[in-house]
Amino acid sequence: MRRPTARETGLAAAAGLILLAAATLRWARPRVAEWRDLARARQENRQRQREYEHLAGARPELDRRLSKLREQLPAYPAGRDVTAELLRALERKAQDQGLVLLRRDASKERTIEDLREQTISCQWEGDLAQLLRFLFALQTGEGLPDVSQLTVAPAPSGGGRLRGTFTVDFAYTRAPAAPSAAPTP
Repeated sequence: MRRPTARETGLAAAAGLILLAAATLRWARPRVAEWRDLARARQENRQRQREYEHLAGARPELDRRLSKLREQLPAYPAGRDVTAELLRALERKAQDQGLVLLRRDASKERTIEDLREQTISCQWEGDLAQLLRFLFALQTGEGLPDVSQLTVAPAPSGGGRLRGTFTVDFAYTRAPAAPSAAPTP
């Protein structure tokens, strides 16, 4: 058996290195994408942690602002259905501004901790000035109504009239029920 020459040994070592490099690349290539994703996630987590630390430091101010907003919310007695009252108030504001409400749909009251929310979707018709006055009156009125969706399109009747829909979210609280008076003997 003959011994390999230095040249053959060098070629075998080079071939081995090339095979090792190819195997490493084949194994490492999918991992590189994973490592990039992990690095990106780590960066996002650091950013999120900085935001949480900022919010934690600002909590007393946020609590003060929230309690101030809660004071502005109207309070209705527990168990009383306020849907009709909210619909009447909305209709009254629309009529005061000359806006015609063609259809009104109220959703069920939602409870979020101690706050309540009622959503009313309306189809309306009027001109731009009436719509703007109505939205201004709605935002400057009692409570904290929020127009979350608004669509505007030319009315089929023409003449500069507009037609569309809007959704108003009313936030309010419920006053605790008054204690029942004990009968006097």
